[in-house]
This record gives sequence, structure tokens and C-alpha cells, in this order.
Amino acid sequence: MGTARAGPTMGMMLARVLLASGLVLAAIGLVVSINSWRFRRRVAREAVEMWGRRGAPRSLVAACELPPPVTRYRARALGTRTVAVRAARLRHGGTFRPRLDGGWLPIRGEEHFAADPPGFVWWGRARVAPGLWVEARDRSVRGAGGMLVSVESTVTLADRTGPDMDQGALLRLLAELPWLPTALFDDRYVGWTAIDDRRAEARLRVGPVEVAGVFEFGDTCLIVGFTAYRPRDDSGGQAVLASWSGRYGDYRVVDGLTVPCEVVVSWKEDGQDLPYARFQIERIEFDPAAPY
Repeated sequence: MGTARAGPTMGMMLARVLLASGLVLAAIGLVVSINSWRFRRRVAREAVEMWGRRGAPRSLVAACELPPPVTRYRARALGTRTVAVRAARLRHGGTFRPRLDGGWLPIRGEEHFAADPPGFVWWGRARVAPGLWVEARDRSVRGAGGMLVSVESTVTLADRTGPDMDQGALLRLLAELPWLPTALFDDRYVGWTAIDDRRAEARLRVGPVEVAGVFEFGDTCLIVGFTAYRPRDDSGGQAVLASWSGRYGDYRVVDGLTVPCEVVVSWKEDGQDLPYARFQIERIEFDPAAPY
């Protein structure tokens, strides 16, 4: 009689399951890594396309007919610089919350700016759970806005364009021009209107899109606040104009320009400012050779 062959033990079966699970997880991890790399390369490609041919440096001519607080800000922020910045790149950390009544998530991001015409491409990565990240790309390029959001660069949550995105992204750009301060004095794109000794309205026009917001200047003559009405989805998913603001601080001198290294961004509801983003600038470079 032949000897009966023993079947697989529980331990052997468990080992096989664990091995198979490990191979599946490794494959998923590889796909996610590749998609994340592709996502960032897409952002870099869009930044390169936005920068295009930056041309020769543009001289900063003496400003005239600026509101008094803007004149003082120009002197403080630009110092003795005589040439306009053509492009900038920054990296930031901070916290972000998708819901105004939700918890704060750690976030890291990189942003690329162009001055002629003004534009930006931003990439951000927020951790929503241990080992789980959401990535986003926001941009305003030649007046066209767009937001792309995905889970681990693999599952798309949102990919939005259109007139409301054009307005919202260009308003974000206007609010962030204190990181590219020479662009605030390029009258081909930016115009100023006096309000009082501490505030002035700025209008930014790129292509067919124009937006406006109010900058507030502090005791040191630097920008401390920005307010505007920006498109925002209501509870029914329809875009409505809502009060939106930013507060700036921790100014530092980089290559002769004085720029903020902290910003808190809020929506206003029921008369209260409800922050949803707190960014700390870790590094900023002017006229870098390439996005990465």
C-alpha cells in the first residue's frame, strides 16, 4: 500500500496567504509609487510650460500714482532691487482641513510662479490617515484655472475647470503675489485703487479674466491681510461668492526682497473667520533655472 500524502498544515496555508498578500501589497505599492512620480512630473511639465521663454530681465521703473500705503510697501518689500523677478519657486509645510469643522491634516507643497503673464502651478500632499495621502494640483496659467485631486495619485476625486475655477485660481494668485512682490508693480497686469491709509484695492487681469481684492498694510508698511469674494461650492454643490481672506506674517529678506513666510487662509461664515489652511514657507527661490 502507498503512504498517504499529508495535506498542507494550517501554518503552511497561512504562510501562503501571507506571501500572496505581501506580493499584492508590493504590487499596489509599486503602482502607487509610479503614479505619484507621474503626478509630480506632470506638475513639473506644467510649470515648465508656464514659464516658457521668460525673456530678458525687466527693469523696475519708478512707480507713479500708487496709493500711499502701496508706495510705502513697495519701498519696504523691494528695497533697492532694480530688476523684476521672472519666476519663483517655493516649498512649504503646514496644516490643512478639507472641512471647516474638521480636524487638521499635515500638508506639504511646492509652488511655481511666473511673472509674465502672472501664473502659478501648485502641488500639495496631505496625509488623511497613516500611510494614506491625497495629492492635489491647483493652477492658474494664462488666466485658466484648474484643480486636480487624487488619492495616492491613483484614484481621481476631482478634476475641475471652467469659469468659476478661472476666477478662484486667479484670486489665489493675486493673494499670493506677496511671494512674487515685483509682479505687484507690473501695470500691464496689476492696477491699484486707493481706499484709505491702510488699505488699497488691487486688480489683476490675465487674458480675459479679471479679479480684485483688498490688501491691508500694517505698521511696518508690509502686507498683513487680503480679502476678496471668491467662488465656493455651497451645500448643494453650486458655486457662490463667499468672503475669503488671508493673513500674512513672519517676513524675511530673500535675495533683497521682503516676503512673508507664514500665511493663514480662511473663509468667513456668520461674521467669523474660519481658517482652513496654515502654511509655513520653508524655502523660496527667485528665477530658478528649472522647476526641479
